[in-house]
Amino acid sequence: MFRIGDFSRIARVSARLLRFYDELGLFVPAHADASSCYRYYTLAQLAQLNRITVLKELGFSLDQVRDILKSQVSAAELRSMLLQRRNHAERALAAEVQRLRHIETRIAQIEADGRLSSEDVVVRAEPAHRLLSMRHRVASFGEAQEMIGLLRQLVRPILPKRHGGPLVVVAHSLQFDQEALDLEFGFALDTDAAVALPRGSVLTWSELPAIERMAVCVRTGGPEDAHLVTARIGAFLAQNGDALDGPGRELFLRLPEPDAMHESVVEMQFPIRPASPRAGP
Repeated sequence: MFRIGDFSRIARVSARLLRFYDELGLFVPAHADASSCYRYYTLAQLAQLNRITVLKELGFSLDQVRDILKSQVSAAELRSMLLQRRNHAERALAAEVQRLRHIETRIAQIEADGRLSSEDVVVRAEPAHRLLSMRHRVASFGEAQEMIGLLRQLVRPILPKRHGGPLVVVAHSLQFDQEALDLEFGFALDTDAAVALPRGSVLTWSELPAIERMAVCVRTGGPEDAHLVTARIGAFLAQNGDALDGPGRELFLRLPEPDAMHESVVEMQFPIRPASPRAGP
């Protein structure tokens, strides 16, 4: 048997935590001397302590750990619980990574405040496009990426292999609300060939109107970086006395795999017009 100090060194768990587990009845020593109150542990107890440590590090509360140990949860049940924990951790990690990238780009924008360049904003005419699309209100950028993946699955069996059309996302919302984005996802076709849609398909045909003056700027990366480009376009409009004039578009010059949206190369497009003169006092 090992006294508590030696056992803590072998198990790499503090003696204070061992005493705490003993008080909770979660992990009791193999023997406790009545006269000296010394706690003694056996090497065989190390496996149970390791299981407690693993469950705790996986996010289970001590009450949950006690229930798992008492109910003698099977290996299959424990595996299912751990898979749920892993999925939760993966989603939380992805959200934190996205939040970190957003913070980093905001820091870069603050550092560049007053020095935003509008030289990379181009104004050109945009022809009309025939769009095979679906319109959906999404609650996050992540959901928008899922819709892009769904669109690609839906069009794969019905579009010609070389239709040549880029992916276009039209933002119909007049105001930006990340939790309620009214978006149209579609492929702009460069052919007038008839494409039959399956009965009950969520896809529809629509027409993107021609735009006489379209302010265009290219961004790389995911949608969390888009504010850097829209800030450049805003600086361009302020400098040239223009205003926004209709729904903005995102045209994917490079369409990455759904799990690598950070590799996107996107042309952000905003219809513009001369700003109305301010009314007098």
